[in-house]
Amino acid sequence: MPQRSQHPLVYILLIWTTILSIILLVFITLFFTLGQSSNSSTVGLTSPLHCTSCSTEILNLQAQELESPNSTIEWTARQSRSNLIRIAYQTVNTLHIKKDGNYILNLRVTLSACGETSVLDKSHSVTLKLDGKDWLMGWTDTKSSSTGLLSRAKSLSAGSKVQITIDPPACVNTSLSMTHLDIIWLYK
Repeated sequence: MPQRSQHPLVYILLIWTTILSIILLVFITLFFTLGQSSNSSTVGLTSPLHCTSCSTEILNLQAQELESPNSTIEWTARQSRSNLIRIAYQTVNTLHIKKDGNYILNLRVTLSACGETSVLDKSHSVTLKLDGKDWLMGWTDTKSSSTGLLSRAKSLSAGSKVQITIDPPACVNTSLSMTHLDIIWLYK
């Protein structure tokens, strides 16, 4: 039991801790609801949660049918216009990136028989080359003749070159569900 002189001090201490708790609760609430101020050191960085003018583009490419086994895949865009890539046939079926940004590339390749040649007897390597360097590689399964879905995200700059090669050369199943290259562009 506190003495008579300590009794008012206990009330003052209780009021003081209550006021501090309320102020702390208000600051925590403001911090999580408003985020950081624009004067902080993160000016210029964008976050997916705070970006109001951000956009995303998706481009689907389908393999073209070829008569004979080939070591590169020719692609055609399923959309009529694309701001993401330019297909350059004069440089051995290379895709040229038009926009800087973060990209997600999804690739699936399924082989098919060319004439009498069977593709099921051996595994093939499928390589996605970025500016001439191997960037993503997969092997076909001998039962399904498919690589499955190969996917990777990377920040690319305009002018980057993408090419898909097959070793040893083979024919490709051109059905969209079996062979496709999907390019997803995210803001940078």
